[in-house]
Amino acid sequence: MPLEGVRSSLAAAYDRLYSEARQAWLERLIVNVSALGFLAHLALVFLARTLAHPPALIAAVGRNYLAAIYTPFSFILFYEVLMLIAALPHSTTQSIAKQYEIVSLIFIRRFFKDIAELDDIGKLAQLSPEVLPVFLDVAAGLLMFLLVTVFLHAGRRRVAPDTLPEESPELKKFISRKKAIAVALTVLLVSLAVYSLGEFSVEAWRVVYQNAQTRLDPNTFFYTEVFTVMIFTDVLIVILSLAVSDRYELVFRNAAFVISTILIRFSLTVARPFAAVLAVSGMVFGIATLLVYNYHAYIRRPERHAA
Repeated sequence: MPLEGVRSSLAAAYDRLYSEARQAWLERLIVNVSALGFLAHLALVFLARTLAHPPALIAAVGRNYLAAIYTPFSFILFYEVLMLIAALPHSTTQSIAKQYEIVSLIFIRRFFKDIAELDDIGKLAQLSPEVLPVFLDVAAGLLMFLLVTVFLHAGRRRVAPDTLPEESPELKKFISRKKAIAVALTVLLVSLAVYSLGEFSVEAWRVVYQNAQTRLDPNTFFYTEVFTVMIFTDVLIVILSLAVSDRYELVFRNAAFVISTILIRFSLTVARPFAAVLAVSGMVFGIATLLVYNYHAYIRRPERHAA
């Protein structure tokens, strides 16, 4: 099949996968799975605390009820990453904003993981060095929420279109290519999720049959790999966008957005407090880029009208 035929087939697959009806169905599914996962985790912790000699698989879940809060957020975060991929064929600002939203959710989710690992919840009131990272993640998440809002507001105030009019053949081909990339990313995300589930199953098997002394964590973190791939995806989209428009301000903005995503990606792998600093810096850089882009488009508008 010719390359253009493959691209068209993948674009059609994207339209089926991420139709409004399919997204609504997926949202309902995630809500139900999140609720069931939360209740199941609570039940397992209850059994681990009440049974005199709980089976190894149940005992490995842990005895802290707060750990169950972390589970539904894992499903919700997976859904948000899927919506990030779904937003890829839309405007660049929408895609970047979605990445910012996901990073802010990751930092908020860390709060529930941190308090679950505390052996005494009363330590939160003592402001000891052990609990300071907990409050740092909460503060960083709240600040990121504000920055995402500012970014979305700045994105709605742009005074010039990002690309050519919708009837442009170049634009239609560009959107079709982004849809094909989105389908490939969907396959990658699902593959990573299945691989993580396999790792969890192997760990559970070791607990049951090999008496491994470990604590099962059903929330395997693979989003750093997804964000790494997204960086290269953003670079590819910047290159492909040159076929639509090679305007200086647009190329500079898209390249600067790649820098912003690199910073927030690094924030997922470095230690505290540098993680929060990098994530916030990446978002501030993205907001500054968008504001300068809007101003540049504003002062260039009389030129374009004269032309």
